[in-house]
Order: sequence, then C-alpha cells, then structure tokens
Amino acid sequence: MGADDPPPPTLVTVPDWVVDRAESDQVVAAVCTRSRAVGITTALEGAGGFGKTTLAEVICAHPRVRRRFHDRIYFITMGRDVRGRAAIALKVAEATRFITGNTMTFDDPDLAGAHLGRLLDQRPNTLLVVDDVWEPEQLTPFLVGGRRCVRLVTTRIPAALPAGTQRVQVDEMSPVQARRVLTWGLAPLSEDVTQGLLKATGRWPLLLRLANRLIAAEVATGVDPSVAAEDTLRRLNENGPTGVDDPSASIDLDDPKRRKLAVRATVEAATRRLPAGGYERFSELCVFAEDEFIPLTVVAELWKSTGSLTATQTRQLCRALADLSLIGLSAEGGGHLTLHDVIRDYLRGEIGTTRLGELHSVLVDAVADGLPVAAPLATSAPGPDVAWWELTEGYLLDQTIAHMVAAGRVTQAEAVASDLRWVEARLYHRGPTAPWIDLSRIPTHSAATRARDLARIAHLLAPTDPPEALRAVLYSRLEPLTVWHEQVLVLQAALTQPALINRWRPPDLPDPALQRSLTCHRGWVNAVSTAPDGKTLATGSEDSTVLIWDATAGRLVATLTGPAGAVNAVAFSPDGTWLAASGQDSSVWIWETATGVLRATLTGHASWVHALAISPDGQHVVTGGTDARIQAWDTATGTLATTLIAHSGVSGMAFSRDGVWLATSHYDGAVRVWDWGAGTLTATLTGHTGAANAVSVSADGAWIASGGNDGTVRIWDRAVATLAATLTGHRDWVNAVAFSADGARLVSGGNDGMALVWDRASASACAALTGHRDWVRAVAFAPDGTWIATGGSDVRIWDVDAAGMTDATDIGGAEAVTVAPSGLHVATGGEDTTARLWDVATGRVSLNLDGHEGAVTSIAYSPDGARLATSDDSSIRIWDPDDGNQLTRLNGLTAAVSSMAFSPNGAWLATAETNAEVRLWDVDTGGQIGTLAGHRGWVGAVAVAPDGAWLATGGEDGALRLWDPNAVRRTRTLTGHHGWIGTIAVAPDGAWLASGGEDGVVRLWQVATGQLTASLEGHAGPVRSVAFSPDGTRLASTGRDGTLRIWDWRQKRASTLMRTDNSLVACAWLPDGSGIVAGGRQGAYLYELRT
Repeated sequence: MGADDPPPPTLVTVPDWVVDRAESDQVVAAVCTRSRAVGITTALEGAGGFGKTTLAEVICAHPRVRRRFHDRIYFITMGRDVRGRAAIALKVAEATRFITGNTMTFDDPDLAGAHLGRLLDQRPNTLLVVDDVWEPEQLTPFLVGGRRCVRLVTTRIPAALPAGTQRVQVDEMSPVQARRVLTWGLAPLSEDVTQGLLKATGRWPLLLRLANRLIAAEVATGVDPSVAAEDTLRRLNENGPTGVDDPSASIDLDDPKRRKLAVRATVEAATRRLPAGGYERFSELCVFAEDEFIPLTVVAELWKSTGSLTATQTRQLCRALADLSLIGLSAEGGGHLTLHDVIRDYLRGEIGTTRLGELHSVLVDAVADGLPVAAPLATSAPGPDVAWWELTEGYLLDQTIAHMVAAGRVTQAEAVASDLRWVEARLYHRGPTAPWIDLSRIPTHSAATRARDLARIAHLLAPTDPPEALRAVLYSRLEPLTVWHEQVLVLQAALTQPALINRWRPPDLPDPALQRSLTCHRGWVNAVSTAPDGKTLATGSEDSTVLIWDATAGRLVATLTGPAGAVNAVAFSPDGTWLAASGQDSSVWIWETATGVLRATLTGHASWVHALAISPDGQHVVTGGTDARIQAWDTATGTLATTLIAHSGVSGMAFSRDGVWLATSHYDGAVRVWDWGAGTLTATLTGHTGAANAVSVSADGAWIASGGNDGTVRIWDRAVATLAATLTGHRDWVNAVAFSADGARLVSGGNDGMALVWDRASASACAALTGHRDWVRAVAFAPDGTWIATGGSDVRIWDVDAAGMTDATDIGGAEAVTVAPSGLHVATGGEDTTARLWDVATGRVSLNLDGHEGAVTSIAYSPDGARLATSDDSSIRIWDPDDGNQLTRLNGLTAAVSSMAFSPNGAWLATAETNAEVRLWDVDTGGQIGTLAGHRGWVGAVAVAPDGAWLATGGEDGALRLWDPNAVRRTRTLTGHHGWIGTIAVAPDGAWLASGGEDGVVRLWQVATGQLTASLEGHAGPVRSVAFSPDGTRLASTGRDGTLRIWDWRQKRASTLMRTDNSLVACAWLPDGSGIVAGGRQGAYLYELRT
C-alpha cells in the first residue's frame, strides 16, 4: 500500500441472526487459495434474497480471510441501476478512489478498469468484493490486472461470471439453517407450525427473516409466540403462492410468479403491523435508486409532502420498518436506510408506473422547496429554477437528474445539468465523470453534445492542489466552446482565488475528429491493425502485450501475453480468426482471435522483428527484421518455408492484394519489390534520404507508399518502378503509412505527433489529426474507410469524415518561448525550422523568421528587446525582431544548443550545449569569447545573473554549477537533484536560483551560501522549465505532466495551476507579471494570472 492510500475500510459487522452456511467454508477456501475470481451465484435466474450479499459479508469477516488479506478487503456494490458505459466507468472510478486514493478518471469503463488493475498490480494481497452484478459489462473492468487481487463476485445472473470463475451456488437454505433463521430469538414453536412456515417461505432467507421479525413484533405486544406464529402462517397460506393450490406444499422458487406471490404475502403480513398510512409511506420508498444509502433527511422530505410526517415521525416509522426487516437502518452519518431490491421491485410493481412517475415529481418538488431561487448565469445559458448546486446530501447530488428524468421533467433536468454551477458541484463532489454522466442521462441532442464536451476533458479534471485551481482548468477547456462560453466568463469574473485564465485559445483542444482514446497499454504503441469485420482492432506495445479492442465501442476485449519484449508489428489473418505479432524477442506469436489462445510461437530470426505481413490466402506469415532477412512461415504447420536475403534491415512490408508480390521498406532508405512466387527481387525504389520506415500497397496494386526519416511520404508507380509523388507536411520522421481500402486516401504518422490524411490523386494533405502528445508510431484505416486508428503514447480512433486541416500544421510547436521586454510579442520556436513572433493582444503570428535548417531548440530576447537569438542543431542566428532581418550568424557549433541567455547589457550570449560545454559569444562579432567546461554529459540549462557577474548551468550530471564569466572559471557546485537538470532561473534580485529536472522537484537555492532552501513537489514527471515573476514573488514551472504551476515559493506552496493535454517544456512571464506564456509540441498558451 502507498503512503497516501486511504485506510482499509471497517468491515461490516455480521448480525447475530446470520447463520453459518455450508457454502461459507467453500468460499473461504476459494478466496484464500485462488488468484482468480470466485462467484457466489444462484441457480435461479433473476432471483434475489437468497443471502449472497450476506454470505459475502460473512466471508469478509472470517478470521482466515482477514489474516490472508490483512484487512485489505473492499466491498463494491453495483446493482441493476448502474447501466451504460458512463455509469460503469464512474463506479470503477469510485472504487479506485476508495481502494487507492487515486483520483484519475476515464470516460470509458475498460480504460478505468485497466487503470485500477495497474494500481492493484502494485499492491499486496487484496480481496475485492463486487456485489450484485447484473451483466458482464459491469464486472469486466474489475477483472483487469491485480495479480495479487482476488475478486469475490455476487450475482443472481450466473452468465455474468466469466469463464474460469469458481462458482459457489447459494439457493434456499438447508432445513437446519432455515429453522435457525426462522426461530432466532423466539420461544420454541410447535413443529407443525415451524414446518408450515418453512414450506410457506420456501426456505428463502429473505422471507425467513421477514417472518421471524413479524412474529417477534407480535410477541413484543404480549401475543403468545405460538399464536403469533400460527397467525403468520395463516396469512402466508391465504395470500401466498401455496394458498391457491396445496397449502402443505413448498414454494416452487423456480417460478418467478410464485416468488412474487410469496414476497407479497410476507410483506402484506408484516405491514399490517404498521400504523395508519404506514404501508403507503413504505411503498413510496421504491422511488429511490437501487442499492443506495438513502438519507433519512431525504425520506423525511418525501414523507412530509406525501403524508405530512414530521422528521421525528419519519424516524419512528423507519424504526418500525427496520424492526420488521422491511428495510435496513443505520444511524451512521445522521441516519440512512437501505431497501432490498426484491422488496423494491415488489413495491414498484404494486404502485404502477403512473404513481411512480408522480412520486419522482413529488420528491423533486420537495427537495426544491428547501433551495433558494436561482437565475441563469447568462442570457444564452440554461435557466434552472432553484440553486440545485447548493445540495449537500450526496444521494441528491448523485440522483437528482435521474429523478427529474424519471418524472418526465427532461427540460428541467437539462437546465440543471447544463449549468456550470452544477457541473462544478458535481466535479468537486464526485469527480470528473459525474457531470457528463448527468448529461448523458438526458435524452436530448443538446445534452449529448455537452456530455461529449465534458467527457473529452475528463482526464484533465482530476483534483488539484490547491483544490480551487480545478475551476480554472475546467474554465480553460470550456471557455472556447460556444455553448459554455458565456457561463465561463461570468464565473471567471467572480473568482476570488488566484487562477490562470485563457488569453489565447488553447492549441490542444480536442480535435473534432477524435472519437475516443484507448489507454490500457503501459508503454508506447508500436503497431495497430484492423480486422476484416470493421470493428475489431489489435494493438501491440512496448509493454510486451497485444490488446484486442472493439474499436466501435472503445471496449477492451482481450489481453494477449507471451512476447518477452516490445511488440513491433501485428496483423490479422484475412478471415480475422487469428492474428500474428512480432517484436523484440525475435519470435512470431499467433493467437486465436475469439479465444485469445496461443496457437503457435515461431522462432528463427537472429534479432528484432520489425515487420510482419500475412499473405492474402492466409497460408504464410512473412516477417522481416534487423537481421536483414525476410522469412515466410507456413501457418498450417508452423514451419519455416522461405528465407530471402534482404540486403538491409527490414522496417515494414505489405503484400499486393493478389499475393503475387511483396513490398518491403528498409533502413538503407530503399523500398524493394519481390516476386513472391519466385522469391526474387524485381525492383529497388530509391529516393528517401535516411531510413525508409514503412510501406503500404494500394488495393489495386498500382501504387506503393513509403515513409521515411527524411519526413516525406513517397508514392511510387509500381508498374514502372518510378517515383510518382513526394508528399511533404510532416516536420519529422514518418514512422507509418497505410492506404485506405479504395486506394483514394493515405494516412501517415510521424514523430511530429501528427497523422496526416492525403488525397492520393492530388498528392495533397486533406486532413491533419492532432492530439497525440508525442510520436505517432502506427496507423491503420478501417476496412470501410470511415475511421482511422493511430498509435503512440496511446491509441486514438478518428472519424475520417469529421477530419480536416488545422492550424497545428502551420505552427510547428512552441518548444522554446520567450517574451519581448515590451510585452507586445511572444517569440516561439519549434520543430518546423521557423521562429515566430506572436502578437500578445491578438494571438496571431506577426512575423516569421526563416532560415534555420533544423528545429528551433532555443530562443532568447536581449534585455533591450533589440535582438532576438534563435538556435538549431548547427547555428545561432541573431535577428532584428522589428523587421525580421538576420543581423548575425554564430557558427562553429559542434552540438545542439539546449538553452541560451543574454548578458544584462546584451553584449554577450551564453549557450548550453549537448556536448557538455557552455560557450560565451560576442554578439556583435559572432566570435567565441570563452568556453566553460566541467559538466559530465550534456548541458541542459543556462541562466545569467541580473548584474552579469555570474551565470549558472545544469545538465545531465545533476549538478548545478556557478561560473564567473569574466574569469571563465567555476566558482561553486551545488548538488541535490536526483537525475538530470533541464531548467534554471535566477530571481530578479539575483539572490535566489530555481532549478528543475528529471526527479520532478523544483528546488530553490540561496546564491550567497549555496544552501538548498526549498523543494517544491507536485509535478508528476520531469520539470522542463522554471521562471521567476518580474517582481520575484512567484515562480512558474512546467512539466512533462502537462501542468503549468504557479508557486508562492517563499511559502513553499502552489498558488494555482493549469493542466493541458500537452507536455509543456517552456514558460516565460509577461514583463508586467500579469500573465505567463507556456509552450509545448502542440503550440503556445498564454494565460492571465488573476490574483
């Protein structure tokens, strides 16, 4: 368990009346010896009340189980009302938070389950009880991962249990057990009456307990126990299922109608003990959601409206109902009740749908009466009638929208769920999934649209430190969207805590073409393949697994294991019944698609296998790798059929549709075409400068596409073996290419984080799919061409029809940023070789600085703003930022520049380089005036003191070094970082240094003494940039985790933060301290700091 884990829950106390059942020993042994699921179920489809949950509680309290799991026993109740993927995902998120304290949420239950599984993998022996499962979809997310976690499942639907589950059947009690429950706490009864009651209840635990409590209630008023028992038996026989046939017969519990009659007879016999109006009030409890703790304060509101009961009378009636075991009652948290779903179903059947709808309305109105009147936030905003967001009861926050919809008040429900005040309340109360689940319950197009808006950003809405910063994150993502814009502006204006507010539209807003993200892999995704059925997707990853997905639903279907290293290629057979994968372990693995059973492991390559293709007839799996061999395997026998010498390492391959020839791409830059039948090389296509990484063949066999390290996609005319077109648009290596089934389009993925869709005929880009945080390593079209799958740090599914060109293709990222001393412009540099100046007021590019031959890695203004320095791998250029003229070029670099800083007077420039050196340059002459050597490994950061008397550097060796630039010597070395240092900032008064790096900690140093004075923790990954505010009171930091944090560094705490969907690698303050710019691969962000 982690240090931040919540304490294990207090186990439920087993009531004295619960008897030990024969099945308990079986279940105890199963959970203590098995590593898979154990299911407590019934042979009676749909039957409840047989004691499955109670038995599970007995098992959890068993001394052997408690010792085995050291009280790490967690009880999660599902229930029939947890329907749909959104609701299941929320339930998994609640379980994750309950067990581990982790607050990350997902809009997909499979992704949420995979996240929980990863966390469970890190924990010692754990017992997870999943109670009252109604369908397999509810259970599946809880079965992922957790190699030391045993799942104990209770369900009345045996088919909901997965294959391999040890099943323990619990139905009617044995005669001895039933007698003990029936007679618990009672004086001895006659044998005839006892046998009659056992037959009338069918030895059904639920009815046995109700009968016992009914007799006990009679006895408590002075009635003789025998008389009370005989009276109860008479009523059950008259009104129950045996009354119409043979009163001496037992209930046939296989018959749902007879079960229902038995429940009616028992409930009616019990409720005659209630005061006047008691049965009506009891029946009204069925309006509440299933398997919920219902606060007595909420029950009181309902009964005040329906029966004019006071709070005291409500509690008295609940006590009477509990004494009869018609409800469960607890004093915890001010008092709540529970209603068994068998009783709830019976009551709903009795009152009918019309009355049930009326009760929903009564409850909604009763709750509304206690809330203040509310007005819309803006003229275009929805208009809720009262301030529903001021509710404090968790039940009402969770269920109000459902009650409104059930009452037929769809318009009212949408007005509430669409109000940002409600969204905030739900976000803080239940987490990121809750607000969009509320909207997804509402059957309107507009509600569905808003639900999608919230679902797409749910991964950014986990709790923050400080908590109030979460509002700013929510506002940042919704403010650019028309349907939310006016509400955001109103609420932003009312903020009283420090917050970062959009000044520019964030560059990483979800692409409208993005359908879903699949994030179950624990490493880079190197391969994707679509099955012929058009909905099944296979993905291969560096985590050594192949995952099979239902891509249309975004559901994980199976996890295939076996490879001993990264999986580099996957492919489905032509009929989709099996698939093959290859990778780092030099083997080829073949599985059955439907069962996930491993069919064969093929070995023969001498090194990594990077390429794989299956012949169109399915008879051969063909592979290629770094050993420069192409090998073909007979799929029927698993034997090696053919080996071809490929001249160079093989990176990709693709068959023609007729299987006559094979195209392969190679690390020597060539694409080779082979006559497959003859095993001979027929053509070598050259043109790529650098490796050719991928190849694809059009369906008609007329065209071959390849992508390479030169950043181009090339289309080759196969008939004449010549280059037909060179497609440019990527800013870095192209790793993957794939034709659509009709050959009209082509998709490519690259290290620039984009997938580009091309029109083959015009050789032009028609869509850019943006959003991946880093490299795109794999691409595939669906067979019908309607969607595309891409793989990188996650898997993304895109709607082809919704895809279009975006500004991201023109920006080139903003991995280096600086602000002009005037505050009028932001300068950025990125992967596309162009430095840009942006107008702060408009957020538009005002000037492009072209000339670099590689990515712009660093950028800096001189203190007077008269010059701008930019660098790439080979040169530093000095520009006049007013007119864009290049003033000077500093040559002589032997390594890339990672950071640079001007002296206070702008006369010299310090550069940190990846060859362990720091150079000092005369800006006017372009000559070197000094070299500072001493770092071991690359230097990642340099900063100059405000008076120019010293400078600081940090790098790969984890040391912070201070230098005298005049004497060109080191004056001090500061240690304390764990790992590399990638960023340094000097306070405006020169008395303090801030540094950040690999270990995710921002450190503060006193320059005069070299003392480490503070370590600021919060980033979930390396810190990439730090910057002091102009007045020195605040410190900004950005990280690979996509956050921008503002610190009150003297108080050693965060003032606020912002989350993005981008790895943030740079930041800089506006000169007046009113805002801050941050940059990353997807572009630049400008925020106002509101204090």
